[in-house]
Amino acid sequence: MQTSKKLLALTIAAAAGHGGLAQAQTQDNALGDASLEEVIVTGSRIQRSTFDSPSPTSVIDKESIKMTGELNLNEVLSTMPQFGAGYDSTSGSYSFGNSGLNALDMRDMGVIRTLSLVNGHRPVQITTDSNTMVTEIGMIPSELVERVEVLTGGASAVYGADAVAGVVNFILKDNYEGVSIRSQLGTSEEGGGETGGLTFTFGENFADNRGNVAFSLDYFEQKPLLFRDRDNAAGRTRYIPNPKNTGPEDGIPDFIIHNNITYPDFNIAGNVFGMWNNEYGDLDWYGIDGDTVRLRTPASALSQGWMATDGSGFDPNAYNFARSPFERLNGYSRVTYEITDRTRLSADLMYSNTKSYDEIDPDFIWGTWVTQEGLEASGITVPNSVQQLLTDYEDNWLQIPYTFASAGPRWHTNDREYLALSATLEGEFDNGWYWDTYINSGYTDTQLTQGNNLRYDRIDTSTFTLIGPCAVAGNCPEFSPLTQASQAVNDYVMTNHDTNTQVVQHAFAANITGDLFALPAGMVKFGTGFESRYENLDYQPSELWQSGLLSSQQTPIDDKSRTVHEVYSELLVPLLADLPLMESLEFETAVRAAEYSTEAANFTSWKAGLNWALNDSVRFRSVYSLAVRAPQLGEMFLGTSIGYSDLTDPCDADQIDGGPDDGRRKANCTALGIQENWDSNLKGQRGQVISEGNDALREEDATTFTAGFVFTPSFAEDLKFSIDYYDIDLTDMIVRFGASNTLALCVDSESINNDFCTQVTRLANGDVESVRDTFINADGARRTGIDIEADYRFNLEDTLGLPGDLHFNLVANRQLESSYTSTNNLTGELETTDYVGEFGTPEWKADFTTTYYIDDLSLRLTSKYTQGGPIDLDGRSERYESSVVEDSLYFNLWSGYQVTKSTQLYLGLNNFTDETWTDHPSTSYGSANYSLLGRYLYAGASIKF
Repeated sequence: MQTSKKLLALTIAAAAGHGGLAQAQTQDNALGDASLEEVIVTGSRIQRSTFDSPSPTSVIDKESIKMTGELNLNEVLSTMPQFGAGYDSTSGSYSFGNSGLNALDMRDMGVIRTLSLVNGHRPVQITTDSNTMVTEIGMIPSELVERVEVLTGGASAVYGADAVAGVVNFILKDNYEGVSIRSQLGTSEEGGGETGGLTFTFGENFADNRGNVAFSLDYFEQKPLLFRDRDNAAGRTRYIPNPKNTGPEDGIPDFIIHNNITYPDFNIAGNVFGMWNNEYGDLDWYGIDGDTVRLRTPASALSQGWMATDGSGFDPNAYNFARSPFERLNGYSRVTYEITDRTRLSADLMYSNTKSYDEIDPDFIWGTWVTQEGLEASGITVPNSVQQLLTDYEDNWLQIPYTFASAGPRWHTNDREYLALSATLEGEFDNGWYWDTYINSGYTDTQLTQGNNLRYDRIDTSTFTLIGPCAVAGNCPEFSPLTQASQAVNDYVMTNHDTNTQVVQHAFAANITGDLFALPAGMVKFGTGFESRYENLDYQPSELWQSGLLSSQQTPIDDKSRTVHEVYSELLVPLLADLPLMESLEFETAVRAAEYSTEAANFTSWKAGLNWALNDSVRFRSVYSLAVRAPQLGEMFLGTSIGYSDLTDPCDADQIDGGPDDGRRKANCTALGIQENWDSNLKGQRGQVISEGNDALREEDATTFTAGFVFTPSFAEDLKFSIDYYDIDLTDMIVRFGASNTLALCVDSESINNDFCTQVTRLANGDVESVRDTFINADGARRTGIDIEADYRFNLEDTLGLPGDLHFNLVANRQLESSYTSTNNLTGELETTDYVGEFGTPEWKADFTTTYYIDDLSLRLTSKYTQGGPIDLDGRSERYESSVVEDSLYFNLWSGYQVTKSTQLYLGLNNFTDETWTDHPSTSYGSANYSLLGRYLYAGASIKF
């Protein structure tokens, strides 16, 4: 019986996650009875053996991380079935501050609802582009990661706020001895996105093995991948109105896919201007070469007025990265010392510096209608060829957009510095109670530098004349919108400016756990503790950015701070044991009270769980909890921010037939004074968005429920299987609807008398002047689904008479609901929209790995599957051609050979069948599961002394 219990402990602990089950056979032997020792398991602060936890916890071990070939931990986790895209190297470009940032997003509920821990503690955080704080997991030393534990569902009762979707706990190696060096290089077959890394790790015991010191230095670099280096990627593949469309419900798609879109007015390789073509009701675009003009894009080749369908315009992908370049240096040191046999002191110092770069198209002036006389009145010479063209068109007006291509792209760099020091004093009393105290202090400092931004106080964009100091002094350089700007002009109108963000955090915690008393079924265990945190956010945009003299405007968050005090208690009660169909039954509960200095009220989170071992083969588990997330400093105190974003106007002639089937969109747009066949000013242009914080925000509440079972049959010793249901129901969700959604909700409601229309400012002619987008407590969101994990390892000699061992592992997620709920502004009733099955919210995601071990050779094949779906809820075939995005299925290969006891060489090939998805607008920009990298080769070596 004791042997079977040990086996059960090992197998269920392994069945908690696919990574922990993927270790080599030698590592399994090395585990021994150690895995039965009582430890702190993610999701609880009470010591127990890992398989006793009632919460479903996946484990990714160090070997599985290595076999992905990823040097960035975010890339390992973000493509797993439990995670959404989060922030990664594809999150830069127009986001300004997110390039080089790595943050996780469980259940696609947002990075701010996933709590990431290091050794069970909150690390000092860093800010995103929207000034919300997240854990930068790129700073975690990957070579020192022993395993990663992923806990589903709310865990606020144990860890406090933010653990709404779940917890990701990075467990680092302890008492590391020896020296190791790991180096890896990788590149894509088509070029771009190259990566390289070098890690040095050292550890040694001292003071008769009572102490240990470990140090790790890790360098990682990623080269850029440009959209222009992938055929049909990004802006080149778009939906355009179908010229063959005859009307609603005619069986002909309203929009078709075009794979060679260019921009007629994006003058990055010569100046252009447009002349009105009465026949086609659009512009003919001409290029200027000295005193010569030529028709570049005829009006007949335009779609929606801003897309050239004949390839004659300018490349929309001339700039912009699909993957942003960045380099990162991590330093980590840890010292542990056993003061007595029952008391231990440990201290950690973590440093990280990340430098990232991103660029977008050069700054520009929107197309402006001018006359020949107006240009000449501004001192601008109009070439004879242009004058002749005006005569030929019998028109005196021309439209001139201007791109400062000679100045080069707009760019931004992020320089993030992170430093944190923590110390833990822990021990055990004579009665067996365990205690620990923890203190942590650190900061992150981020400098965002933006370059080649146009100063609107130095150029009059309506007349193309230089103004400001040079006009006062009478020494302005010569400028014409019909020629490329000189260096003198660029030096005068372009600027670089710096923004600084600093986060300071301190934390103190004390915990005590132990056995209270014995019941017939076992020992009642209890834990309690106190935690206090201090958070400070200081966001200082450049004075120029604050002034509103650039294309966007930001205001500061002046040194805002708060304190958080929390106290918790946790109880584990064994109810029954050693009965028929009841090997053990345990009840677990916890409660946590929190007080925020920025909140009007305190709040409490709690959890309750049952753990029922039917026998040695079957265990049922379930947890019900209330999780909370307090509004962040950035959400409450974000100043007024004015920027520009790609917006879709639902009243535009090409969008008016969308929305609800009852035609209310058209009726509401008419009520706004917009006439039929109206072209919005947002067509092909970016609209003004005004964002700001809301200090009246309340905390979010989430009731979470998980239930499942683990099956480890005695008839198949190495077969493990688990299935768990999860339900996360979030209320008072803090959101920004987004400017485009606000525009749509305004006219897709029953009338225009709603709160959304009050956020939209339109001019008398219907043009959108601005859209206000702020944080509010909306009604909620819900995620339900099923996690499935299966693992089977067997010896081929025993089963088939062949050499080696074979290991199969499956991790799958079936989403049942991914919905958002809001209140109908007219009826007051809650309306829920479920997005499961739509592209980006797949019903099924799965990873399946097959690993073969023979002597010193290891081979792994990983199959990664993401189900496709319709592009949106209005993605019916009548509306869009190819309205359903295909599934993503690609394969990664890894091979490693142990050359000597201390040296391993490995080689990998990701996406070895070279799957691409650039032929569809929804996937042409790439994502974690529809990558633009293509076939990717890497090689590395690991040496240990």
